[in-house]
Amino acid sequence: MAASGALQFALQKLDSILVQEQQLLRGFNTRIKDIRDELESLKIFLRGADAGDDKDDIKAWMRQLRDIAYDMEDLLEEYTFHFGQPHRHRLLGFLTTSIQSLRHLFTRRKMSIAIQDIKTQLRNISERRSTYKFNSSFNATKKRVHDRHLAALFMEEAELVGIRKPKEEIVGRLVKGGGSSSLTVVSVVGMGGLGKTTLVRKVYDDEQVKGWFNSHAWITVTPSFTVEELLKSIIIQFYEERHEKLPARIQTMECIQLIDTLRQFLQDKRYIAVLDDLWHITPWECLKYALPNSDCGSRIVVTTRNKDIGLSCIESCGSLYELQPLPQPEAWFLFCKKAFRSVSAGVCPSELQDVAEDIVKVCGGLPLAIVTIAGLLSKKAHVLEWRKLRDNLHAELANNPKLEIIKQILLLSYNDLPHFLKSCILYFSIFPKEHAVTRITLIRLWIAEGFIESERGETMERIAGDYLNDLIDRSMVQVAERYDYGRVRSCRVHDLIHEVIVLKSEEENFSTLMITRDTKRHGKIRRSSTHAAGEHLLQSDLSHLRALFMFRENVLPIPSVVNLLSRLRLLRILDLTGAPIESFPLEFGKLPHLRYLSFRNTKISKLSKSLGQLKNLETLDLKETYVTELPKTILNLQNLRHLLAYHYYTSHRPPYYLADGVKLPHGIGKFRELQKLTYLEINQDSRIVRELGNLTQLKRLGLVKLRRVDGASLCKSIEKMEKLLSLSVTSVGMDEYLNLRSLTSPPPLLQRLYLRGPLQALPNWISSLKHLVRMRLRWSRLKEDSFGVLEELPSLVELTLIHAYDGANLRCQKGGFQKLKILDLERLNNLNHVVVDGSMPNLQKMYIRSCVQLQEVPQGIQQLVLLKEIHLFDMPEEFVQRLEGEDYAQVSHVPIRRSYDSEKGVYKEL
Repeated sequence: MAASGALQFALQKLDSILVQEQQLLRGFNTRIKDIRDELESLKIFLRGADAGDDKDDIKAWMRQLRDIAYDMEDLLEEYTFHFGQPHRHRLLGFLTTSIQSLRHLFTRRKMSIAIQDIKTQLRNISERRSTYKFNSSFNATKKRVHDRHLAALFMEEAELVGIRKPKEEIVGRLVKGGGSSSLTVVSVVGMGGLGKTTLVRKVYDDEQVKGWFNSHAWITVTPSFTVEELLKSIIIQFYEERHEKLPARIQTMECIQLIDTLRQFLQDKRYIAVLDDLWHITPWECLKYALPNSDCGSRIVVTTRNKDIGLSCIESCGSLYELQPLPQPEAWFLFCKKAFRSVSAGVCPSELQDVAEDIVKVCGGLPLAIVTIAGLLSKKAHVLEWRKLRDNLHAELANNPKLEIIKQILLLSYNDLPHFLKSCILYFSIFPKEHAVTRITLIRLWIAEGFIESERGETMERIAGDYLNDLIDRSMVQVAERYDYGRVRSCRVHDLIHEVIVLKSEEENFSTLMITRDTKRHGKIRRSSTHAAGEHLLQSDLSHLRALFMFRENVLPIPSVVNLLSRLRLLRILDLTGAPIESFPLEFGKLPHLRYLSFRNTKISKLSKSLGQLKNLETLDLKETYVTELPKTILNLQNLRHLLAYHYYTSHRPPYYLADGVKLPHGIGKFRELQKLTYLEINQDSRIVRELGNLTQLKRLGLVKLRRVDGASLCKSIEKMEKLLSLSVTSVGMDEYLNLRSLTSPPPLLQRLYLRGPLQALPNWISSLKHLVRMRLRWSRLKEDSFGVLEELPSLVELTLIHAYDGANLRCQKGGFQKLKILDLERLNNLNHVVVDGSMPNLQKMYIRSCVQLQEVPQGIQQLVLLKEIHLFDMPEEFVQRLEGEDYAQVSHVPIRRSYDSEKGVYKEL
């Protein structure tokens, strides 16, 4: 964790203890307050230096400070472990406290010595800080990459690959094709190393652009410049280009005078100004007033790594151009052009083909990386040298001066992060390269770690989501997958950014990767992810471990795992996803600080009563396990925020129940912090249904085996869940109606609705769901003309009907389903005719599955001009042949048309 991040967490913990545990501190209070004040002072000091000066003495100073913060955090965790909370009963509390006073006398003395030692270390560190002059490494790094920046400006176009199309598009936006005579802004956005500066320079130097504008200026907006210096640079460029005399006293002018001077000069001119490498919005907020809109067709081009800044610049008068990595063929061509220029005229020798392809893949379409690594390898002829670089890229980035430019360019983005985002991005170093992490998992882990700084009126989940969006906007994190309705499902980091943050993680002692079976680490390990480590893991110092992830099966035998975990009393996160275990023999009381526990995809079927001792637990993930009932002691987990416990059926034709749920004891209304509960089995338990009304913080609720008689009670409970975003309800059987008609005031923010079971008709309250984007109906038995309620929903993007419609004709009214993008029809056994004429104008994907009576493609499908994909699954051969024959003209505008045969396991393009 960045140094100030480590201090921030220690300070939060100190504040909590000082407020809540004053009676138990007994002598520690004053000394802990002293430490707290000194840490606060150092944290403020570090805010300006946390980007990290690369001088060895300063890095050592910061490492010492970070270690002290970690040690203080350890001490506080030891305190809560040994002394805990006072007992509720006075007599029992008195006796217990007396016994503990004797039992923990040695512990208190040990803590006292440790606190005094920390105070001494802090005093020494504070005395030394005045000897260091911190300079932002952002600026220092900028100077180191200055030569590379110049190379990007003046690179010959013959040297470039993949630039023609984006150049033509941006030129078109700037000159006559741009259309508007008003001042407009084009923001070019992308991660470091993509070639934004190179691309825009070629646009700027293009003959069309040079001729179209009569005034030109290029400004590199490095953080080392003040706004006044930037304004002077622009004025000098504009004046000198027209051979005009500079205004008198320009060097002594203040900001307002400079802005006025520039505005007057540009008032009647068609100009182009490039603001290259904009890192922060502040310079733009001043410069935009100096660049007037004179209705002459002037243009401003901004390059930035931060999408949010790019959007802020264009406001209502511009466009965003997101520069993408090179496609694989162009990346391969560029690599070969650089690596084999002198030996084989740009053609890869056969013996290097495989290793070269691997290296190009790691570069991930990043031109800077491709050119730099290819240039290095062009001087290495032997295949063993190539393999060495491929297999040890992490070490090469750390130590090879010829690859320093890649590391520094990517570190610019890291160094620019605020302190609270640095620990968030470093968390990706825990996961294997190319590993996509689900958005919600990442958010829960950040919360469990204490990375999220809470704000009044906002949940930590919301703030963590904003953190992730910020990292995505800054081009540090890539979206790996989105749901069809737009929300981010999973994300990852570029392979080279992963290499860089692993280096940074090692430097910060943030996490340790146990990659091989002979891995052994020295020093205090804070977080560990084991990819293939064996018994050597047990020989490392793990007493300070905060998080443990095991990514592969058979990493350690179960007795060794139990032995290991019994020593990790400070552990906050334990992720055993996919581990080959059927039980968890360790008493949970030995892990009192656990906040996140995952047994996902294991064969565990039961958890012990000791689960109730995990009073700090926030996330319990039992997804795809065989746990069907949780012990009564789970009611002790009052901090629980996310409870996932279900097992999906994965057969080709699952039974009525898509998922088995879990039974909970009476009293679940005590879970006042619970935000996600899936799936709760409520068969034969009306009391549980009523208690759900106390869970007012719920955002996602999944219920199975609802009886018809409990429908009214469930509706009353749901009406109290004003924050609910997702609701899934399954009836107790396919002959048991879902009785949800009495819900008069549905959750106003509901976005996703999944109903499984017969409905006499769609409930009227559905029409009030203004934010509903996704709806899935199964076994609904709806009759013809029953979709009027859905057609008017203003935000509905995805609609899935599975055994949900009994009618022969499905007719959508003209103007209906205005926002729908995905339509999925499955096993509608009576359906023989569909009409979409005049509806669904934004439909992009259509799925038709096992609708055996359907005779022809939907009527009006040719009007769906945005339709990009048609997928047919197990449809009658006659239907498929008709689509290829007489109905072909109606679907010829759809780029992707495929038919799948699940029994044969094949598909064909239509």
